[in-house]
Amino acid sequence: MTKILIVDDEESIRHMMRMTLELDGYQVLTAGDGPSALEIFRREMPMIVLLDVRMPGMSGLQVLERIKAMEPESEVIIVTGHGDMDMAIECMRKEASNFLTKPVSDDLLTAALKQSQEKLALRRRLKEYTQNLEILVREANVELEKSYRFRENLIENSPDAIVSIRKGGEIVIFNSAAERLLDYTKSEVIGNMNIVSLYKPGEAKKVMKDLRSNDFGGRGTLNKREMVLLHKNGTEIPVSLSAAILYEERKEAGSVGIFHDLREKRELERQLLRSEKLSSLGKLAAGIAHEINQPLTGVLTFASLLKKKFKDDPRTHKDLEIIVRETTRIRKIVQGVLEFARETPMKRRTVPIAEVIDQTLEIIVSQQRFFGITLDKLYDRSIPEVLVDPSLMEQVFMNIILNAVDAMRGNGTLTIRTYRENNCILVDFQDTGCGMPEAMIDKIFDPFFTTKDSTEGTGMGLGLAVSYGIVKNHEGDIEVKSKEGQGTTFTIRLPVPEQ
Repeated sequence: MTKILIVDDEESIRHMMRMTLELDGYQVLTAGDGPSALEIFRREMPMIVLLDVRMPGMSGLQVLERIKAMEPESEVIIVTGHGDMDMAIECMRKEASNFLTKPVSDDLLTAALKQSQEKLALRRRLKEYTQNLEILVREANVELEKSYRFRENLIENSPDAIVSIRKGGEIVIFNSAAERLLDYTKSEVIGNMNIVSLYKPGEAKKVMKDLRSNDFGGRGTLNKREMVLLHKNGTEIPVSLSAAILYEERKEAGSVGIFHDLREKRELERQLLRSEKLSSLGKLAAGIAHEINQPLTGVLTFASLLKKKFKDDPRTHKDLEIIVRETTRIRKIVQGVLEFARETPMKRRTVPIAEVIDQTLEIIVSQQRFFGITLDKLYDRSIPEVLVDPSLMEQVFMNIILNAVDAMRGNGTLTIRTYRENNCILVDFQDTGCGMPEAMIDKIFDPFFTTKDSTEGTGMGLGLAVSYGIVKNHEGDIEVKSKEGQGTTFTIRLPVPEQ
């Protein structure tokens, strides 16, 4: 029976989670604060901990650090409420296994616990395998063959990349996860490549130096070092490395490394930071916009009246025209800010996604800026309908299409493609415009970030920020791929409605 410790200062939450988990067959321990939790953990050594971030006295972060110091292999799942995203990210950096947002649904809790149990089981098997490598080498031929098949099965089915080398750096084991991570095939690597080729210059020597020291988990071991590997195409992939030296008759024979891909974790951190920033900035922007809007309306009204009054005075009339024009521009900006901050109730209905795209195009294609643009529509008419607010999705599509048109500057091809991938409907907007540098891609969904000229009241930098929020509110995702001079592709991902 798996032992779980629940740490939360709210008794009702502890009680509810305890009943749920006991029904699922777990042995449940509970604690209402940090010191009690540490005492129970030290005494009972549960391998899974559900830990609240915000607690009086000792914080969840402090409890996490002490638990990891006592048992690094323990699975600590962070439970966070609204406004705790920065703390959740910090806990993940401190090697928390996962996080859940209150209120925690039974399905999400079950999935998180199942994932933790699988990771614990895998670590136990890998640890047992590593500890027995020296023994396996000396076993009889029959036992050696049996252990070889076990090793192959274990290594091949590992979700993490496993690479083993002989002394000198020649790669002798390169599992399927390593192939997926780095895009090399086994035949390209095994016996043909040196481990140095997978690291940045000088990094391989540093890893071996640290493996031979006593400062990173003991001589011959290296625990969870964050670093980068080099993909086949030269790009850098962030990974966490755990490694060990392999010995034969007390002499170094090689080493084995386990590489965990951190890209999903880093992307999750970026999304959490962006969502929290958008939420905070939206509230601030709404308050400021409301305060500006009232006096702005007064200025515009009286300036318009004065404009009529002084219509026979050309100089004054011209000055008043400037006031009205610029005040109107400010008002449009304020309206954009309010639109960004507003949480409008969605009016969802099931519609073909191609129908929403075509309705958007009807508004745009007749505009002068679209002249010279070739439109290529590749719709998969067999895909199911989606459950969306059509007017909000039209706003998303319009922002992306207009950005693509502006990027092509009156000459190029806009390809719109719809297709299904697993349980999602995808829409690609691919242009042949000027593209973007990589540094800009991470900023385009930030509010008020723009490369356009705002002197005429356009280019406030809210269009893509608003679009990002709309798609997220539809339980979807929006991604962008771009290279400078080679065009840009925006991909909208929306869930298929449950039947």
